[in-house]
Amino acid sequence: MPGTSSNSRVQRLRETRRERGERETNVWLSRRVGEAIEEAVREGQFRTRQEAIHQALEAAFVHREMKIVK
Repeated sequence: MPGTSSNSRVQRLRETRRERGERETNVWLSRRVGEAIEEAVREGQFRTRQEAIHQALEAAFVHREMKIVK
């Protein structure tokens, strides 16, 4: 179970992100999508699942090219 200092760090991080205008959203992914994300991270296309999801959302809704880390 996370300690009080860990909870405080998480709260500070969330507050910092809110101040930058970011927003936290929880989403359920299909198994197929989840596996594809995991594979892309494992293959080094993205450093984290969060980065992969963020890039995909930007590409879909902001119409930018996907930036893949090599």
